[in-house]
Amino acid sequence: MTTAHEASGRLARPIPVTTFPFVTTIEVEEASASLDEPSPCVPTAAACFFELRPERSGRVVVDLSGSTPVDPVVRLFRRIGSHPATLVFLGCASPVWNAQLSLAVDVEASDTLLVQVGTSESLEGRLVARIELRSPERTWARG
Repeated sequence: MTTAHEASGRLARPIPVTTFPFVTTIEVEEASASLDEPSPCVPTAAACFFELRPERSGRVVVDLSGSTPVDPVVRLFRRIGSHPATLVFLGCASPVWNAQLSLAVDVEASDTLLVQVGTSESLEGRLVARIELRSPERTWARG
């Protein structure tokens, strides 16, 4: 379980994800968002950040199924540089935004990714986050 009392989980010190699949729960009451956190798609009431550095190219899938708040949200960013870092927004999923509980984005092995899991308005409940690195989706050309 992930709580705000851990030494990391904020934008400046995300929780490292080193193995896949990765599953955690987040107590919303202990993960209030900071005013300086990015909020594309929908506002942010609660959030926890995770850092991924995939060892191979593939498709990162973040699934929030099983979360108790009605407004879970997942955002994915590519981080470029470190001091200061630039965040490139890659996508968002939320029942409030696009009626989705999961987000899937193709990534490269050289990427440093930040996953933001939270809520748009709820201040209580439990978020369930499953993060996987799958094989990339294939697109077939028809001839």
